[in-house]
Amino acid sequence: MNETQSVSDPISVLMQEHHRAVTQLSVLEQAVNSINAEGFTRQAFESIAEAIRFFEGEFRQHDKKEEQFLFPLLEKHEPGITREYRNEHRELWSAFNYLLSCVHDVEDGRLRGSSRQELVETATRIVRLLRAHIVNENTILFVKAKKLFSEVEYKEFRDSIATISV
Repeated sequence: MNETQSVSDPISVLMQEHHRAVTQLSVLEQAVNSINAEGFTRQAFESIAEAIRFFEGEFRQHDKKEEQFLFPLLEKHEPGITREYRNEHRELWSAFNYLLSCVHDVEDGRLRGSSRQELVETATRIVRLLRAHIVNENTILFVKAKKLFSEVEYKEFRDSIATISV
């Protein structure tokens, strides 16, 4: 988000970021399909690199907005409500870090018999987990936040996420 763009509805901002993440998940999924069909190609690796840049940059900032601002406000209303979401974040970032390791192994020529399989399985797992996570946040968590937050809390949330740039 650039400086001239205001954050009028913070939940809409998070949902837009989810939409961009789903687009990058499709890029990652297409790269995996290409690797399965043709093996490692320059195009597949460029697609994976594009997705990695997005997740390392914009999506890390997105998670920061949720972890630092959304989740604590929700916890004030319903303690424990974000436990599963926080666990999913950790699981996703762990899988993502493993994907990075697999990519580095391939780039550095450290190919094992299972390198391709590990990269494909990890990327496929990320796609599956993150798609489900996004659907749950969009349809359950964000809806609940809109119902639970007072006007003051919603404004506080809006102002808080505006401090994190992507």
